[in-house]
Amino acid sequence: MAQFTFTNNTYAGEALAGFMASTLLEADSVKRGLLTVINDVKSRKVILDVDDDVVLQDPSGIFTDQGTTALQNESYLDPVVYEFMKQEQWDKLVQSWEAQSLKPGAFLDYEGVVDLSDFMVQRYLTKIQIANERLYWLGKSSTKEASFTASFAGLLPTIAAATGVYKAGLGKPATSMAATAIDATGVVTVSDTSTLSDGDVVTITAVTGTSKDTTNGGSGIAIQGQSYFIQIASATTFKLVRNYNEVNTRKPATFSGTATAATVSYINATNVLQVLGGVYAQLDPADRSQEDFNLQIPFHVGYAYAQAQANKATNVLNAFSDPKKMDYLGVPLQLMNHWQANTILGARSSNLFLGVDLLGDASELSTVYMKPYTNDDVVRMKARMKAAVNFKFANEIFYLSA
Repeated sequence: MAQFTFTNNTYAGEALAGFMASTLLEADSVKRGLLTVINDVKSRKVILDVDDDVVLQDPSGIFTDQGTTALQNESYLDPVVYEFMKQEQWDKLVQSWEAQSLKPGAFLDYEGVVDLSDFMVQRYLTKIQIANERLYWLGKSSTKEASFTASFAGLLPTIAAATGVYKAGLGKPATSMAATAIDATGVVTVSDTSTLSDGDVVTITAVTGTSKDTTNGGSGIAIQGQSYFIQIASATTFKLVRNYNEVNTRKPATFSGTATAATVSYINATNVLQVLGGVYAQLDPADRSQEDFNLQIPFHVGYAYAQAQANKATNVLNAFSDPKKMDYLGVPLQLMNHWQANTILGARSSNLFLGVDLLGDASELSTVYMKPYTNDDVVRMKARMKAAVNFKFANEIFYLSA
């Protein structure tokens, strides 16, 4: 019979650092080195940037300054503290552990001592990592897991609002179309759906009307700025099937109200080569030549790029079975999960920052079995984290969105 032990503990020191590093630093983009991590950010941290021109002048025996004024700016990492708390019934937690530990064919022969506090931590670790990944890039307003009150703008909204960033849009005939109606079931009417396919992801902007997304109940959220997987209904209509932010829950999209006009923007297999070509042409050569420069794209754009490569292949036997390389003319394409649809970001990882405080007082992990204290047969877990994100040089960032 398996033996169980449970340790009431509050992790500290290296043990805490290990777990907090797993939650904060094992978000997908951090593991791939797309962000520069700064530790020990206990309060506002100033990131200084200095820019100046170079003037080549006549030789002189007396030192003569080139006469330009260095431009000095500051950006900040303002850390936000937030928590995850969960209570589970003791017997249910033990049953879950048994189901995971006793593999098929084990014949109940498992023996050992297991710290169920560690098991409970690992149970939620991946979901916390995904929540942090979304928080870092999308900000609190677009991260459904975030309910804390402090402001956390996220990298993409901060970049979109910044002056100095090189910005491009999808408002071109090949990447957008006008909608003349969106009904209460999410059916969109346009002039022609021939450039769209089932499974494409569209972003809805410039909405006129009362249409709201009620996928998560309540009065709903404005459809403005939302992105959806679609299904083609006819030569002039398509249906909004699922909100792109519900890619993990797989909830079908529901709506209330209607719209009489909107703009539909998209990147799919019909236009992705044109989009990437336009992006590549607009990148600053000084940036794209750097080793840590990446073009970051959502997964659906990566799928479209792979499909376009297969479609363009001539006399290639395995064009639709071989994996496709994710780069464009030598520039790496990083496929970003839990990201913003129809968005492309060009940036150096050394220009994007994540501030954390792994060993600070605001970082805490504790698991407690409550029966010895309250006679409740439950286990409680509390994880407190601290993070901030920002960038340094706005003029070294390329940003394309709907």
